[in-house]
Amino acid sequence: MSVESWSSFHNPYNETEVKKYAPTSGGVYTLWVNFKSGNWKCYYVGKADNLEQRLLDHHGDSEPNECIKANNGYKRGFSWIPITTQEERSGAEKYLYDKMHPECNQKDPGGSPRPIPMPPQPAPTDPAS
Repeated sequence: MSVESWSSFHNPYNETEVKKYAPTSGGVYTLWVNFKSGNWKCYYVGKADNLEQRLLDHHGDSEPNECIKANNGYKRGFSWIPITTQEERSGAEKYLYDKMHPECNQKDPGGSPRPIPMPPQPAPTDPAS
C-alpha cells in the first residue's frame, strides 16, 4: 500500500474550510473536537470515495449520527490522508478505529486492519479563544 502523508489539521470544521482544502479524491479522515482545556480529541474516523463530499455530509443538518451532531456546537477540526483503493481505505479505517477508539463511531467497521501513520495530534489551543 502506498500511503501519502496526513493533511494539515484544519480548524474550524465548516463548509468554507472543507471546500477550500479537502480533495474530491478518496481517503480516510478524522474529526476532532476541542475541549475547554484546549486539548483536541478525535471523535470520529471514516473513509470516503470523495473526501470533500463526505466531510460536508457530516457537517450538515442531515447527519444521522447523533453523536457527531452533538459535537456540531463545539470548536471542531478535521484532517485526512489520501488512500487510493477501497480495500486499503477499509483497512486503514479499521486500524484507526482500533487505535483511537473514537466515541462517535457507532460500530466497529470490521475487516482487517492495515497499519498507516497515525494522524498528528493537533496542537492545543487557547481555551479562551
